[in-house]
Amino acid sequence: MDTNLVYVKTPIGDEAIRQSTRVVKRNLRMILVQVDGKLTVSELSAKIGNRQLVESALRELEAEGYIAPTMEGVSVWEEGVRKARAQPVAPLSEFSTFGPADGVSADQGYSRAMASSFSTFGKTTRSQKHPGGDAYKREGKKDSPIFVEKRTYATERKPLPWARLLLMASFGILLLGFFGLLFYPYDNLRPRIEAAASRYLQTPVLVGSVELKLLPKPMVILSHIKIGEKGATLESVSLSPLSFMGSGSYEIERVNVSGASFELDHLLKLPGLGVVARTDTQIVVKRFVIDRLSVSAGDVVLDGLQGEISNGSGGIAKKIEFQTVDRNIRLSAVPAPSGLLLNIEGFGWKPFPNALISFDSLQAKGLLQPGKLVIQSFDTTLLGGIVKGSWLLDWSSGLTMAGDASLARLDARRIGTAFVPKLAMEGEVSGVLRLRGSGVNSSAMWRAADGGMDITVINGAVHGVDLGEAMRRGAGYAVRGGVTKFERLTGTLNVTEGKVTGRVAQLDAGMMLANGQFSVVDQRVDAAMTVTMQTSVSTQRLPVRVSGVIPDLSSMAGR
Repeated sequence: MDTNLVYVKTPIGDEAIRQSTRVVKRNLRMILVQVDGKLTVSELSAKIGNRQLVESALRELEAEGYIAPTMEGVSVWEEGVRKARAQPVAPLSEFSTFGPADGVSADQGYSRAMASSFSTFGKTTRSQKHPGGDAYKREGKKDSPIFVEKRTYATERKPLPWARLLLMASFGILLLGFFGLLFYPYDNLRPRIEAAASRYLQTPVLVGSVELKLLPKPMVILSHIKIGEKGATLESVSLSPLSFMGSGSYEIERVNVSGASFELDHLLKLPGLGVVARTDTQIVVKRFVIDRLSVSAGDVVLDGLQGEISNGSGGIAKKIEFQTVDRNIRLSAVPAPSGLLLNIEGFGWKPFPNALISFDSLQAKGLLQPGKLVIQSFDTTLLGGIVKGSWLLDWSSGLTMAGDASLARLDARRIGTAFVPKLAMEGEVSGVLRLRGSGVNSSAMWRAADGGMDITVINGAVHGVDLGEAMRRGAGYAVRGGVTKFERLTGTLNVTEGKVTGRVAQLDAGMMLANGQFSVVDQRVDAAMTVTMQTSVSTQRLPVRVSGVIPDLSSMAGR
């Protein structure tokens, strides 16, 4: 094949392109689409990348009348019309039996094929007109259904790139907005922010500085904020720059607060928490996210809290949730006209940093009011047992506490470790506890605490005292150390200003019974007991005195 030949489509080939089913073979259709009257055989082979495939397809297409060399010019079109009228056009596929129906002439078949309702070939339609309009010249007979379009690009005009212009304009607007946010003097907004925050919180607000932070996303940072006259402080507050756009009313989606310190009374007086109604509706904050919150009541401080406050309609809080960083205490609250209704959960929570007491689990419900926290009920696992009760803390004038609780199956060894580390005692402790105390601060309150407890200890032992050995040795003999085991111990304890006094109703150790009174002051023990020893032949009763400093105790029987 001459590689310099240039092929063009015949009318049949042009119609085959419009009707995708006429040329079924994939390689033939691919070559037919590439034939444009400009590419030579060699150029077409280079474009396809397979010379043998191209030349084979061109021969087959030329044999079927779909293409013809350009040297035959316009005669190709006229010959194509004549052939189309002389015989029906069949699709170039071995899988098709398409042909004219019986009784239909070739000329009629051509007319139906060329003038199909699915084809516009041979018709003068608006879709055949090129957008160039007059830039195209039509050649051929005026009344012929076949037209040869010869392109002339002398007067063709390219459309304006509107999409590109719009894209550039949008990019320019975004760029201007970015530089506007970057170089805007945000510190000039400080008086306006202070006035708006004061209206929102209904108390004076002072802001130290205002600046823009770009990463990880653009945020306006308010630093060193003071709220009211009680010394409530915020290290920083961040919010979106879009929050400052517009005038009049503002709806802020989220405000981030870091390093907040509040007195509980001051916190409860903030609008939206239920105690004080919100009056300013020009500013609506949907959500406060708070990190490192510290709240205090007198010198009792709970810090390291993090959580959020979600506001509903009217700016009233509908969801308040906080927890410590290690999640060992969780608080949720619901505003009420009388205060905040609290729900408290704790896991491994230590109420005091250096205390040996921790709540293994805690469930409590209460009410937080100005100057007062009322724990209406609590249920906790503590010191190996279960404690249930109620508790009150009042800081309106100094600190005052009051609590009542029932104890069940507490570990006596762990009680001794927590309160009297040098006293070794074993057994399961149950009873009822009453505790009262007041002082100018928490230390004075606990020192002045008064409490009473009715206790029952089962299957226990007291180390450092051996009442049985003192009875066996008789009067005048001192016994140091030892162990007194018992099956059941009942009695009462009273705590007054650090002094523990008690009465042992009965210590039952099988053949030995004991009762009496004791006192403990600064770990010095002084006890007077009456011990009864029963045997199969006799009963012996002697007074026994126990004295010493825990854990060095001595027992001596007397007359």
